Amino acid sequence: PPLSLTSMHSFLKANYEGKVNLLDLNLEFHKLRFSSYQEYFQNKDKWSNYDEVSSDFFKESSKVYSKSNKSVVNGHNPELFDELLKQIIDEKPDLVAFSLVYSSQAFYALGMLKALRGKIKTVIGGPAINEKLSLVADKTLSNEVELLEFISDKKIDTTKLNFNYSTEFKLSNYFTPNPVVPIRTSSSCYYKQCVFCTHHNNVKYVEYPLDLIKKHIVSSNQKYFFLIDDMISAKRLLEFADIVKDLNIKWTCQLRPTKHYTNEVLNKLKEAGLKMVIWGVESGNQRILDLMKKGTNVLDVKKVLENSHHNKIKNVAYIMFGFPTETKEEFLDTINFLKDNSDNIDLVSTSIFGLQNNSAMYDSPEFFGIKNICKEERTVLEPKITYETSAGLTKKEVMTMRSNYKKTLDKINKYPKGMNYFREHMLVI
Repeated sequence: PPLSLTSMHSFLKANYEGKVNLLDLNLEFHKLRFSSYQEYFQNKDKWSNYDEVSSDFFKESSKVYSKSNKSVVNGHNPELFDELLKQIIDEKPDLVAFSLVYSSQAFYALGMLKALRGKIKTVIGGPAINEKLSLVADKTLSNEVELLEFISDKKIDTTKLNFNYSTEFKLSNYFTPNPVVPIRTSSSCYYKQCVFCTHHNNVKYVEYPLDLIKKHIVSSNQKYFFLIDDMISAKRLLEFADIVKDLNIKWTCQLRPTKHYTNEVLNKLKEAGLKMVIWGVESGNQRILDLMKKGTNVLDVKKVLENSHHNKIKNVAYIMFGFPTETKEEFLDTINFLKDNSDNIDLVSTSIFGLQNNSAMYDSPEFFGIKNICKEERTVLEPKITYETSAGLTKKEVMTMRSNYKKTLDKINKYPKGMNYFREHMLVI
């Protein structure tokens, strides 16, 4: 389940006297539209042809999403709209709050907001909201406290808030053999220096009390967890490991591959239940890593992957191709790095650089060799950002090179490449 829903539901249940219900519309849509895939992904004994089935699912679902999005753009309701709207109306709510995590959710949300307008009050929030949605919703809010104040119609004393965690909805409905519960141990990224990133959005870094996090884990009665913090330090991770080492849980997280992750440190994390790490490797070329301000060293990354593999921790390597001014030779440095370290990599997850509004790169484009930035208006989504580079590979050349090395990258994978989209599956097998 998405953290935004679980945390908001828990927070309101603990601090609001009125009735609070939760509905994961994304899950409900997929249950109705892709029930056969739900049955398949929930039964890992059937996964002998996982690559084939997951590929079919992504092709089929992509067509469905595209068709639904076009329907909204053209002023029509998307697929299964009436069925999902009925689920909302049947609850007879005084207010409906939508949390948007991905921009792709904006299309369906826009349709819902228009259908409810003038009938039921609506609130929107989350990282994927935009001005177009705000114009239709009754209120746009930034966090749970603002939502609590809005529905309570009074100022809230934040020192007296309760933060009890609960999972009072059917985790068994999700497309995975075992529920994987998301948890966050901090408010933002402690590092905040990667020039391409906007995730932290200038949010102050605050570490949540570990005793409270342990209480959340125990009360959930679950065994699989995904630490979705933007970034966790090795020191903080060891503290987390210390509180969960006796809980017999399995967990995964996202980390920067720095020299702090020694064999000893990773052994302690493994003993506390760490089964998989998604490493922000990004590039196998030091100039590119330095330009990104990633704070990592190619030789250290190699050693970290080796240490992690030695401790039987699954390694997922995040790679970003096409960073501005990256040359063909630097692109190939990354390919060669992956090949040279293939024994210690379980899955490669590649992406192509995209310029993000309000990132350090967007604010200082010349320094990164970026020029001719253009914003193309879109009907539902925020404007599409395009750009050119003063040196290095063009985006088209990057896409061609990645395609040319697809088979090379696929050979490195020890797990089905479809698990790049269902990483929870890699944790539970």
